[in-house]
Amino acid sequence: MINYMDYHTIISLKLKGLSNQKVADIVGVSRETVRQRWKKYSREHHRLVTDQMSAEDFEKTKEVIIDPPSYDSSNRSSRKYNEQIDELLDQILLDEENKAKELTSRKQRLTCLQIHELIRKAGYDIGLTTITAKVREKRNRNRECFIAQTYEYGQRFEYDFGEVELFIGDVKQKVQMAVIACPASGYRWARLYDSQRMEVFLDSHVRFFHEVSGCFTEGVYDNMRNAVSHFTWTQKTVNEELMKLSLYYGFHVNLTNARSGNEKGTVEGSVKVIRNKAFAIRYKFDSFEEAQDYLQQVLAKMNVHSKIEEEKKVLKPIPAVPYETAQITSAKVNKYSFIRVDSNFYSVPESLIEKTVKVKKYPDHITVLYNQQIAADHQRMKGKNKTRLDIRHYLGTLNKKPGALRNSTVLKQEPVLEEFFKKYFTEKPKEFIEFIRQHQDVPFTELEQLYRKEVLMIGQGSEISIRTGTEISEVSSLFIGGEQS
Repeated sequence: MINYMDYHTIISLKLKGLSNQKVADIVGVSRETVRQRWKKYSREHHRLVTDQMSAEDFEKTKEVIIDPPSYDSSNRSSRKYNEQIDELLDQILLDEENKAKELTSRKQRLTCLQIHELIRKAGYDIGLTTITAKVREKRNRNRECFIAQTYEYGQRFEYDFGEVELFIGDVKQKVQMAVIACPASGYRWARLYDSQRMEVFLDSHVRFFHEVSGCFTEGVYDNMRNAVSHFTWTQKTVNEELMKLSLYYGFHVNLTNARSGNEKGTVEGSVKVIRNKAFAIRYKFDSFEEAQDYLQQVLAKMNVHSKIEEEKKVLKPIPAVPYETAQITSAKVNKYSFIRVDSNFYSVPESLIEKTVKVKKYPDHITVLYNQQIAADHQRMKGKNKTRLDIRHYLGTLNKKPGALRNSTVLKQEPVLEEFFKKYFTEKPKEFIEFIRQHQDVPFTELEQLYRKEVLMIGQGSEISIRTGTEISEVSSLFIGGEQS
């Protein structure tokens, strides 16, 4: 079965514009193999961005694009000197330079023979004479010179993370800022997150692509964990999740050399500029959402003179359906109708006790599914051993034990709902439970206004009817001195 990395390399190099023969030489497969892989990918990706498909057809087409092919090329012939060997040799020599600086001596430098042995151990069939010549050529080069780069619209975006220290409320927090820079148009994009988790990494890409309504030819990354799954001086492997994302949207992944920030200097500079413009003066906010909104306001001003509208015109089309960014896991519901996700607990409907559910973890929320249906949705919590409950998940139990409602954790976790209960239902917990049951899709902040409207509709088909004079008097007293709506 063909190596997934080789499959991704074929598509990535073709997206970069290389010929079938050149790609075949680099990867070590036949030109026909490259032609077939590229033809199938191009056809299915075109369908993905242009056709109106059913959900089932969409998933099948998506799988063809991002999943590895099914044929076997494990017994391919040995490779001679190519780009992969050249990159490996560059990395070995870079490590040698760093070792010499640490030891303040070149006496322990690897010989050409030792370097050749390392390359052979990495799986490349190459002669000593060839490696010796290449080592001498590279070691005798003049000092590196940085060349100013000019890019065409739609050619390149650069990605990086930056750390920002903020006060959210009275708590000092280290917040991660995902930054994407477009060197051709001068456009800068950024968003705050609580971590650099993979779902954050993917979410930032998807938001960016759909905000600019298109995709670039290549994305440039340093050797961050989300971009490189395995990195030593003998190997650099693109993370499989990034591979799938790049295949879905159709861009080439460009990994910079180790410790070479200059190779993505636009985004390196953008992290510093955005952090300074947005948070050098203001760094205290009442909530994370307020900080997020403030960052977007600053970016809007910074991008006034960018050429992003011109660049959008040449971007490659993208699928209408955003890439699924969630990290999917499973969890078993315990006797309290909780599931555990990343050391925190979330409620689900009590009918699911002892059942196993699917959990989709997004950067800011989790969605729980059972039998392909959404069972619960919660804001994602930070920290450990915290609990988030939803009263609508416990209506059956509370209806049997209404007396437990007054001091229940599930009520105290929702201050708006608790105040609503105390104001109207302290002595009528069953009516409260029934009202919540009838209006499960209504946000808690709107329940009181809805309740007021319904109790005023006496005799007009209201779901809540007032039958006794005492009850009418009690309801009327609720509005004395208050605003009737």
